[in-house]
Amino acid sequence: MQQTPSFDTWTSGFLFAVAMGIFLFFILISNRNKKNYPIALLVLAFSITLFSYVMFWTNYSYTFPYFNSFQFVGLYASGPLLYIYILKLFNIKSNNKLLHFIPCFIWIAIVLLINSKHLFNHNLRVGKLFNYVSHYMYVIIHLLIYLMLCIRVLKHNNNKTTEVQKIRLKWVNTLILLFGFFIASYISYYVLVNFSFFNNQWDYMISIAMSITIYTIGYFVYKEPKIFDGEFFSDLFLPIENKNDSLEDHLINELYNNLVNYIEADKPFIDNDLRLAHLADQVGYSTHLLSKVINKKSGKNFNQFINDYRLIEAEKLLTSPNNYSVKTIYFDVGFNNKVTFYKVFKEKHNCTPTEYKKAHTN
Repeated sequence: MQQTPSFDTWTSGFLFAVAMGIFLFFILISNRNKKNYPIALLVLAFSITLFSYVMFWTNYSYTFPYFNSFQFVGLYASGPLLYIYILKLFNIKSNNKLLHFIPCFIWIAIVLLINSKHLFNHNLRVGKLFNYVSHYMYVIIHLLIYLMLCIRVLKHNNNKTTEVQKIRLKWVNTLILLFGFFIASYISYYVLVNFSFFNNQWDYMISIAMSITIYTIGYFVYKEPKIFDGEFFSDLFLPIENKNDSLEDHLINELYNNLVNYIEADKPFIDNDLRLAHLADQVGYSTHLLSKVINKKSGKNFNQFINDYRLIEAEKLLTSPNNYSVKTIYFDVGFNNKVTFYKVFKEKHNCTPTEYKKAHTN
């Protein structure tokens, strides 16, 4: 006899974790930082999987059977999403990302075919394929493959020469440990179910693992949202070598040095369309963090900071024996118009570029 659908303490707590996960998903998506999209979708994948489990335990799955298929969408999507997110953190380009989601797409197609038979009156035999794709062994193998892929990326990018890299590695380690805990819980269910002492509390371990993952990510969203750019998020992970400096000051010094080294080596300022967001993408910071680093260390805003480098480059060209025209120079060093170039040049040298050129080429 079918039991009346109801919630207990455990399932109520898990449902709250589902709501928390969906809330976090919208927070991360609303930031419009594309690097955060995979981790946002990973939280959503755990949430919909957890939701399908809650529906099963509360017997609501009999009332709403379509929710039963949610768990496999989340299970087959979580590994690829974590892998792609870690690749983005390490700025590793990956082609054909959609190929990682083939098992997920196959599952969705099977479910749509099965449910469409009531509308189109067909009898496509996809039952065996359904059983294969939904078999726990295939799910476990799929999860373990992506766990290994994530660990491999971590090992090949185990560079700890800067504070930023140390923090990024700590964050990736945290995510991989959470994902590993989830996989271990998932495997343990199918092992322990064969023993007489098995009960619902053991069954809930998978959901506990997903809930811990959701709440851990939620903590970092609340505590330090910049973690999702691979930046610093608290003094939880990194010690301060100089006790007289705050953690933030110590890391900002490191970030500023990295920024200056990049600008001097790659000269991004010669791009006439360079904006704060563009430079942030190039150096791997968020726009907020980059603006803060520049303001605090140079005492200038982004435009002033970049124009200083453009002026230095312009001074070199003005005194060059190649006799470049002023119009060619201001455009080649990154200025879009003559008015701005003359204004900032005169503020620094108290003379026009033409006067500067004459004074330094005689």
